[in-house]
Amino acid sequence: MILTPFGPLMYKGKLSEKIRKQLLDDAFRAEADASSILVGEVTDQLYIYPSDPVLKELHDMIREYLFVKGEIDVEPLWVNFSVAGDWQPVHSHDGEYSFVAFVDIPDGMWEEGPASGSIFFNYGEKLPGARSTFGPIKPEKGEVFIFPSWLNHYVYPFKCSGQRISVSGNISVRGMEASY
Repeated sequence: MILTPFGPLMYKGKLSEKIRKQLLDDAFRAEADASSILVGEVTDQLYIYPSDPVLKELHDMIREYLFVKGEIDVEPLWVNFSVAGDWQPVHSHDGEYSFVAFVDIPDGMWEEGPASGSIFFNYGEKLPGARSTFGPIKPEKGEVFIFPSWLNHYVYPFKCSGQRISVSGNISVRGMEASY
């Protein structure tokens, strides 16, 4: 589904349950620290190297969003293991496009307030009658958002026990040729 909350187009999709579980397994095998390239106040931020079936499903979503046939690079990828109190400040990414996949969500997060554990996207100036923030979006297991890498976004902390596990990455497309 293409989302148009303001200016830039965004994509919202859902990983198949099989791929979500595979990505979760891939996340738990991650070891290399990625915190030096990231800005969040997150317990663990690690580079991840997903399996080919996971990359294929992500590439299919990217192609649906961008309507392209070109070669897609999704690098680097990282996993965030967030616990109560962890958060992401307002930030943007490198590359042309970026994505976030919510691989696991703590059960109690939905019982907290609407902003708790939610992601927000910001675009443009705050003007009377204009929408500059899209959110709060309380993520669900398997949800994927793809967006222009320059789009500012941030994540509020949550309070419940458990981990919110998300995988993100930057996307580049070579030989971008529209498929429509």
